[in-house]
Amino acid sequence: MTAISRCALAAAVGLCMITGTLADDNTVTVTGKAEIKKKPDVAYVTLYVKGEGILMVDAAKKADQKVEEIKMALQEQIKGILAVEVSDVAVGEAQREYWGPDRKEESPRPEITRRLRITISPDPVHVYELVDVAIRAGALMQIPSTVHYSGDVRSVVVYGLLDSSGVEAEARDAAMADARKEAQSLAALAGKSLGDVVKVGCGGTFPSGFPVHVMGRQADYPTAYVGQNPSEIAVNYSLSVSFDMRKGKGDTVRE
Repeated sequence: MTAISRCALAAAVGLCMITGTLADDNTVTVTGKAEIKKKPDVAYVTLYVKGEGILMVDAAKKADQKVEEIKMALQEQIKGILAVEVSDVAVGEAQREYWGPDRKEESPRPEITRRLRITISPDPVHVYELVDVAIRAGALMQIPSTVHYSGDVRSVVVYGLLDSSGVEAEARDAAMADARKEAQSLAALAGKSLGDVVKVGCGGTFPSGFPVHVMGRQADYPTAYVGQNPSEIAVNYSLSVSFDMRKGKGDTVRE
């Protein structure tokens, strides 16, 4: 590279640096935040059953029988159930609580633990009646877990927003309004007025729990917005916005 080329390159780099600095001098970047609270439109009740036997097929049959007895009891006594989903959460050996030197040695006994996820309208009184009926039919409210996570939900009942598209848009618009208000305040502090939006980035909602875990297992609710409050679910939105700043009275903006 010739000396002239090197000088031209250095001049170009310097010009870019000056232009970037001037551009930064005339913009303001803020973070807009918003929280929208809505009443839950659904409730999820999570219960469990265990089946044990000499053979694994026996354990499966007992677990199936208990599940059917619980579902029948709910069908007869509880109205408004939207869905009942059944899934295996543990298949293996039944745990025995024997301690000390006289611990008994027994042959392994197969055990299957199944989860019932019941979807129902978010009326607490109705939900509690459902839990009582299921327990009387043989359901368990929790299963032992030695794994715990920060924010682990240890609740049988969780409320949620099944339809969240509208509230997400509302939170996004409120976050943008918050960003504009904060930017106007900062621009006025600098003796300038706020111009057009230059850049929008880093926007998004924050689902509950990051992620939500239940009984040491990652939850698989059909909605990202869940909580334990039957009165409200909070949807938070945050985004970064850059605005142009125009010169104000007595202010000369370098061109």
